[in-house]
Amino acid sequence: MTTEILRREYKELEKIDSWTLIYGRRKVGKSFLVRKYVKSDIYFIITRDLQAYYLDGSFKRLDEAFSHAIKYLNNDKVVVIDEFQRMPEKYWDGLAGAHPKGRLILVGSSFRISRQVLDKKSPLLGLVLPFKIDIIKYSDTLSQVKDPLLSMIYRDPWTINFVRGIDDLRDKAYQLFTVTKALIGEIFEEEERQLTNLYEAVLLSLAEGEWNTSTISGVLTSRGFNVTPSTISSYLETLVNMGLVEKLPIYGEKRRARWYYKITSPIISLMFYAEAKYNVSFTQDVGELPLGREIQFSIGELLAEKYNATFAYSPYEDIDVVLLKKNRPIIGYEVKIGEFSRADAERAIERIRSAGIPKAGLISLKERPNFNADEELGPEELINYAEEVFKRNVSELIY
Repeated sequence: MTTEILRREYKELEKIDSWTLIYGRRKVGKSFLVRKYVKSDIYFIITRDLQAYYLDGSFKRLDEAFSHAIKYLNNDKVVVIDEFQRMPEKYWDGLAGAHPKGRLILVGSSFRISRQVLDKKSPLLGLVLPFKIDIIKYSDTLSQVKDPLLSMIYRDPWTINFVRGIDDLRDKAYQLFTVTKALIGEIFEEEERQLTNLYEAVLLSLAEGEWNTSTISGVLTSRGFNVTPSTISSYLETLVNMGLVEKLPIYGEKRRARWYYKITSPIISLMFYAEAKYNVSFTQDVGELPLGREIQFSIGELLAEKYNATFAYSPYEDIDVVLLKKNRPIIGYEVKIGEFSRADAERAIERIRSAGIPKAGLISLKERPNFNADEELGPEELINYAEEVFKRNVSELIY
């Protein structure tokens, strides 16, 4: 049973030799990584009631902990302050005054804190380097878990303790949705925003596969929200800035929009789909989940890393993965969880090539296709690619 994913960032953390701000949304594994791979002399967490919690289980007043940190920095020690977004800014000048002595590692569970620390008015501007940690790269999880679907779920490390097999997504859907919704609320709280009904409605629309601002606007207007496409665009950009949503470039001659918006986390996307489609918070029961839709995005990320290309999506031509170099397509892929029939394969290859893409690839999570496409990948090939990408990234960090 997998208990930990070794992720590529560990080498970078081991080599940190300057003042650093490590940031990202909640529950992506920041604190775990720092505790395991950064050798600190003092480590404390700022609690919600503004106390300092030390790893030995003791508490101190925040002003005491601050003095403690300054003393250690002045003695060239390594100081880690976790949940730094909670530290009042009145302490920041004091921290800045200790620079460049010691090594200060700040850990923040929000994207807001990175903007504040790097703001032109911040006393810490120019003193700390930003280090973003997001959900785990698919190549990292797949290279170790060896199961393409489970590896997708484990990109959110908190799921490892709750999801032992892919069937748990349906069997534990009510509990998992409850956790993911609470997590979203916590993320909004750390960003000093309120999870309003409108934000939640936007996330539910994205989970159902809607991505176009006009379409989302129309759906939400029919539900009684007073929104326009420009309003929705603004909300989506806010969600992007919070790390909850990502946008992929759209490829294709038929494209009428530049970006495809999707929920970043596969588990959040799937559980919000369960709520949008099956009202799981009430029924506590779900049907099929869009695993095929979610896995294509993780595989697209993997292939883009493998070929040092840009991953684009083609919703108008219905092409799952398009790899671009210098904004030109080099290959497109059809991704299936099950097997390809010959008719499936021929249609996919024709659709890809008719979209102006020079090469066509077929990917099955069941077994390697054999239909004379330009590239044909099964689960073993995907795992081999993941191992190659993971090793390459770690070796680059070593040297």
